[in-house]
Amino acid sequence: MSTAKISRRYAVALFDLIQEGVDVRPALLEAAAFSSNSEASAILKSPAYPNKVKCAMLKAAISGSGSDEVFRLVELLAERAKLVLLAEIAAQVLDMIAQAESSVDAGVTSAVKMSVAVQRALAESLTAAVGKKVNIVANTDTSILGGVIIRIGDRKIDCSVKSRLDALKRSIVG
Repeated sequence: MSTAKISRRYAVALFDLIQEGVDVRPALLEAAAFSSNSEASAILKSPAYPNKVKCAMLKAAISGSGSDEVFRLVELLAERAKLVLLAEIAAQVLDMIAQAESSVDAGVTSAVKMSVAVQRALAESLTAAVGKKVNIVANTDTSILGGVIIRIGDRKIDCSVKSRLDALKRSIVG
């Protein structure tokens, strides 16, 4: 198994903790910075030092940040002889945080051109629903007759008159 896959497992667990409100970032960043140091990295990679010594060294380096979760992570990585993955795990957690805090584009198709005020109001409503800042990419398609079709990622919200008429036709005709 590649180191990226292994690191990703730990990163997902830490990201879940962050999402739950446990702030492990300071201790994690401090541990990653310490393990990225050339001298510390050489010690962490060296089989000459026991894993307990490596673990104690890292714990002493991050003791100021004081995150029990990161201490447990360091102990777990030391038990499994994977302390060298700490910097990679931290990088993946930071990437996940950046993606979670970023914005998303929403393709909005309407029968008539939407005004800027309507686009702004729709963007605010979608931002509240999605939990990310939503940027509206407006399109016009007269064939939908009225209403809107919203596409955000792989989700589609179809509130068009055409789709409602098609659904009514299917229910009548069978």
